[in-house]
Amino acid sequence: MTQQLRCQICDYTEPVPVHCNQPMHIEKIDGNEKLVCWMGASCGVQDLPSHHDKPMQIEPSG
Repeated sequence: MTQQLRCQICDYTEPVPVHCNQPMHIEKIDGNEKLVCWMGASCGVQDLPSHHDKPMQIEPSG
């Protein structure tokens, strides 16, 4: 199952971006949460998408 980003306000979801053939994860970079490649921030970093003016969160898998 593909990991999903979920809006904190509504049920809107979208797939977690993939980098180097793996889903990205959230890390703090310079005090801000960003999506980071599993190979590290030196490989790939993206801003977290937002919905309803709030950053989306990765749904817990399970």
